[in-house]
Amino acid sequence: MSAPPLRGRAEWFIVGVFALGSAAFTIAFFIRPIDDPAGVITLVGLTALSERLGVKLYFDGRVSISFVGAVMAAVSFGAPASALVAAAIAITGGYLFADRAPRKLAFNFGQQNLAGFAAAAAIAGTAATGIEQNPLTLVAEGAIAGFVIFAVTTVAVAGVVSITTSRNFFATHRADFAWLLPHYVALGLVAGALSAIYTQLGVAGMVALAVPLLLSRYSIKQVVDKTRDNVLRLEKSNQQLRSAYIEIRDMSDELRDAYTGTLESLVAALDMRDQETRGHSNRVASHSVELARVLGLSDEDEIMMIYRGALMHDVGKIGVPDAILRKPGPLTEEEWVFMRKHSAMGYRILAQVPYLRPAARVVLAHHERWDGEGYPRKLKGEAIPLGARIFALSDTYDAIVSDRPYRKGKSPDEALQEILRCAGTQFDPKVVEAFEAVFPGWRDEKDGHVASPLYLPAWRRHDDAPGRAAG
Repeated sequence: MSAPPLRGRAEWFIVGVFALGSAAFTIAFFIRPIDDPAGVITLVGLTALSERLGVKLYFDGRVSISFVGAVMAAVSFGAPASALVAAAIAITGGYLFADRAPRKLAFNFGQQNLAGFAAAAAIAGTAATGIEQNPLTLVAEGAIAGFVIFAVTTVAVAGVVSITTSRNFFATHRADFAWLLPHYVALGLVAGALSAIYTQLGVAGMVALAVPLLLSRYSIKQVVDKTRDNVLRLEKSNQQLRSAYIEIRDMSDELRDAYTGTLESLVAALDMRDQETRGHSNRVASHSVELARVLGLSDEDEIMMIYRGALMHDVGKIGVPDAILRKPGPLTEEEWVFMRKHSAMGYRILAQVPYLRPAARVVLAHHERWDGEGYPRKLKGEAIPLGARIFALSDTYDAIVSDRPYRKGKSPDEALQEILRCAGTQFDPKVVEAFEAVFPGWRDEKDGHVASPLYLPAWRRHDDAPGRAAG
């Protein structure tokens, strides 16, 4: 049988609390007679007044000193007075001057009566031990009654909250209510002291001492109003900060797009020098990002750095003469010496731009080999930046399968075999493993496929998209 919905469970919980509270209210008048009707009526009236003068908080809640009246009723008058005070608190604070919600009235009536009855029973139990009643005893009983009322009411409220929100009961009580225990015990001590004074001065003393407590309402209100104003100002400042953060983030994204778009435009211009390698930079950049993700890289900044390094790997060829760069046949040894300088030249170009310095290290090391036989610094193994190791494989694969002026490109399967053969010598074995995982997708790419840049803003991702208007 499935569990009832949350609303239904909450309704049954409220019904149960009301039924138990109603039973406690009825039983209270059979346990002990009202010895001082005038005192009880005065206490009920003062408690109702204190509840009526409760201060509304800036969120959905209110604070009052009616708790003192509930404790004093249990200590000085017993269960019947506790029942009447509980009813006064529920009706005054939770119904007459509130939203008049029947469920809230039923729940508050039930939990207040349960708490008052339990507190009166606890005080009756201490009195039955034969302890002499003196001012110190009454103060201690006030603390006990305060603890009992706090425990019962917070357990009831935490119960209905945990049902309606599906939160753990103990976590709810600990987070929302447990921290209030010292405050309620302190109020219990105050109520115990008032009970001690009542035994000496009677109703007149109760009223005289209730006046300062009721007047403290205005001090509480001033503090709460000031707190509300401060909270509202903080919320407004927080909203302004959030708006400013969003604007700065959007501007940063636009600036990043502008930077990356500039790089991609520059690469496109470089590719125009050699139509045979058109699209090479975009393809190896796209493949490098794919390999980086397969290798477990998740930091977008690091992936962007690898992308930029792969995209700009041949920027140093700006300094290579066309006679060498576009030579239809094999290069001479002297020409190779000049050509091998392009990685260092590319590094010097990019390192002058602060946000490109991490990518510049990929450019500098993109011709290093795993076995240390590469150039320009003959780095070996993991001394080579990971981005450069990833790029080296992507670059070699694209070079093998692409046509060149002096040879025809080979098939993807031939490129696979060549790369597997060079694992551990030219390439990082772990990068080769990642390559094997993505190879089926690479093999299915069309010959001469020109990959679209990965980091273009949305309005530039389609060849047929119109240009964005300035401003």
